[in-house]
Amino acid sequence: MSSKALIYGTIAIDTLITPSGRANSVLGGSGIYASLAARLLTADMDLVGVVGTDFPAEYGLAMEARGVSMQHVAQVEGETFAWTGKYESDMNNRTTVRTIEGVQEHWKMELSPEQKNCAIAVATNVTPPLQYRMLEQCEGACFRMADFMKSWIIREREYTHKLLSVVDMALMNDEEAQEYAGTDDSLEAGYKLLEAGPRYAIVKHGSHGSTLLHRTEDGSIRLFRCPAWPLVNAQDPTGAGDSYMGALAGYLTHCINGGDPSWEDMKRGVAIATVVAAAVCEKFGTVSLFALTGRELAERIERFRAMTQWD
Repeated sequence: MSSKALIYGTIAIDTLITPSGRANSVLGGSGIYASLAARLLTADMDLVGVVGTDFPAEYGLAMEARGVSMQHVAQVEGETFAWTGKYESDMNNRTTVRTIEGVQEHWKMELSPEQKNCAIAVATNVTPPLQYRMLEQCEGACFRMADFMKSWIIREREYTHKLLSVVDMALMNDEEAQEYAGTDDSLEAGYKLLEAGPRYAIVKHGSHGSTLLHRTEDGSIRLFRCPAWPLVNAQDPTGAGDSYMGALAGYLTHCINGGDPSWEDMKRGVAIATVVAAAVCEKFGTVSLFALTGRELAERIERFRAMTQWD
């Protein structure tokens, strides 16, 4: 079986507003962040998605130069998905100012036979029906991952249940997991995510790290709590969650083991994902992901290991 990761998500033109400043009409989207992060860990990945005729050619060239192929990204008549977000002084809180669905809304994905047999199917942050359509086609995948968003959990409740029943790993932040589970306790919410079907769940705690939960074959639950990378001066958290997911998927291509990675590999993948996600927050948009080299990432991982290791 191939060890390839197939990543699907939005390819967008973003406008970002934070207490640190503003960036207008920059490259963004969940698929972009996830694929750039995955590419730091593996060459064995593909990005699928759709853009409109207004998508700047230089953005596609920049992705290709960074090692992310755009050959499976469709371009159709119309506007590219666009998002404007505004962050509060506590950048765990943000408001969507404007969303233009554009060509993403009506595009019908048709995967090739090779793509359907990817090892890891990664459905990043798009609507649950679109995520389900992608994962349904990935009939050969041995590990399926999906991210979620609070507004879609509320609006697409039935599809959220369907999606959770077919994935191996669900990723939500505290607010999303609590909304789904109907509780204000994140750990309880994580347990309820596992009850809905996935073998693994990750509850992200923003600047406080994340918790990995695993339902084993005998029904017991084990936990790994990973702290956050200490960020002194975060500029923009846009795409951090998508980059976390992409980096984890990229790492797992090396140890997917027929869909059953070891617990130690999963823990290691979460730690690496944490380091990548933090780096994204240091600059606006995708700037950090374009600048981050494999050597610098390795150095950061070693620093993070030193911060968190104890006897």
